Amino acid sequence: MNRRELLTRPGHWAMLLVVLLACCLVIHEEAIGRQSRPKVLLIGTSGTLSGGGSRSKEEAAVKKLKSFIKDETGLDNKILRQKNWHELAKKLADGKLHLGVFQGDEYAWAKQKYPKLEPLALGINVDRYPVASVVTRRDSKISRFSDLRGKNITMTSSPPHFLRTFMDQQGAKKPKDFFAKTKQQENVEDALDDVVDGVVPAAVVERSSLVAYRRRKPGRFKQLKEVVRSQPFPPVIIACYDNVLDESSRRRFRTGLLGASRKERGRMMLTLFRLTSFEGVAADFSKVVARTQKTYPPPKDDPSKRQ
Repeated sequence: MNRRELLTRPGHWAMLLVVLLACCLVIHEEAIGRQSRPKVLLIGTSGTLSGGGSRSKEEAAVKKLKSFIKDETGLDNKILRQKNWHELAKKLADGKLHLGVFQGDEYAWAKQKYPKLEPLALGINVDRYPVASVVTRRDSKISRFSDLRGKNITMTSSPPHFLRTFMDQQGAKKPKDFFAKTKQQENVEDALDDVVDGVVPAAVVERSSLVAYRRRKPGRFKQLKEVVRSQPFPPVIIACYDNVLDESSRRRFRTGLLGASRKERGRMMLTLFRLTSFEGVAADFSKVVARTQKTYPPPKDDPSKRQ
């Protein structure tokens, strides 16, 4: 059958029309999946980026980050602080934000409600997965967290978010009702010195800081013991939702973050955020998130339960 006979044969025009319509549908669906590159990258956070402290410190950190993102991606950007992790996740899902910066435990909670939330890069502070430690003097009779009830403890004035979550899970959701007094220090070294000197019986710290203390003050470190250790938490996470942000922008953003520690201005930015590097997502990441979801469920005042 020649070409002319094929096109004039009854039914072939209808078949051709169906094929053309199917092709148009596929092209349309692919076009929907491909998001155009945004003119302004909108980045939400669930809290402060610098870990607390003065307003001027936070503003300086945000300014450095915006400048770094602009240089690495060519995109103007806005960093918008949200009320909480739930509002951040919802705005990502609704396409009102392109990227979100979550504390690790908050990401685990958000992932349960929004399964299409995906990690783009991990913000690392020495350890890939941070761990909480309770430390006492070596001669102390304290052997578990419950032994701290009614006693004084020390910790930094702006502790990592996961330390609070760990303490909540241990029964100290309201520290003023659990401990006699919580002494705050500007840095972990001073907090651990307080324990060695007998000023307070215990400190709650990030384990990487304890390791640094051992390196800086080995003699004093020998007078301490770790009595409680949490399971690993996810670190700070930069996440995106489904295909809200186009793949080209994702790739450029991720590449810029992963190379930050190799550049002077990148290292300056990381210092402001109390980070040592950004890393890609490791193979065991999903397991750490799952364990966090199981061991540390969202707080009872979780805003998502009021929706």
